[in-house]
Amino acid sequence: MSKKITESEIRIHLQTLSETPRRLHACTDGLDDKRLRSAPPDEWSPVEIMGHLRACAEIWSFSICAMLTLDSPELGHVHPRDWVKKLGYASLGFAENLEALEVGRKNLLRLLQPLTLDAWGRSARFVGMQNVHTIFDETYRMATHEAGHCEQIEQLLTAR
Repeated sequence: MSKKITESEIRIHLQTLSETPRRLHACTDGLDDKRLRSAPPDEWSPVEIMGHLRACAEIWSFSICAMLTLDSPELGHVHPRDWVKKLGYASLGFAENLEALEVGRKNLLRLLQPLTLDAWGRSARFVGMQNVHTIFDETYRMATHEAGHCEQIEQLLTAR
């Protein structure tokens, strides 16, 4: 992946990460569990999307922490869908998964905000993959992924 790391890009992605919980609260405030578990055929419900977002955030935050604390680690690949199934996130309520994401997000932002430009380039290789990912790459990946799923939830909830 390895996009060019700039201070302005870092600020944009940190802002997106800090806004994700607020966006999710804003579009689901006052909705009941039945509404949050409903979806059109062949689409994920908001609860399923939220479980997926939580799993991705946990996995990618772990990768970032490993890159911060270890020198060029080689990390195993964990697929978020496997994580969701093993930990039962889809069976939990939207609010419970969102609360867990918020706690993890506050901790991640505390780690990322003071990083120097050089530290954003710390990296890891994933088992079975040729390319190297940096802290910046994982942050970019998380921010763009979450923005897309926030939009998906917002559209699902305003479509009806």
